[in-house]
Amino acid sequence: MKKIVLALAVIATVACFSSCNKKCECKTYAGGAVVSTTEMEVESGKKCKDYTAILTEDPKTGVECKGTL
Repeated sequence: MKKIVLALAVIATVACFSSCNKKCECKTYAGGAVVSTTEMEVESGKKCKDYTAILTEDPKTGVECKGTL
């Protein structure tokens, strides 16, 4: 019985944290320099990396998004 209660508690905890709104920090690069930094909430079913759009790597140009805590 204790194992079932523990398993339900673990499942409830995981469900709670996975349903929370997550935030991304997105940096806009132009010519390798950071032009702006913004924080945004992730839409349901998406990940921060889905918002990344790097046009060139060297020098870096585009938008790069990473998760925040």
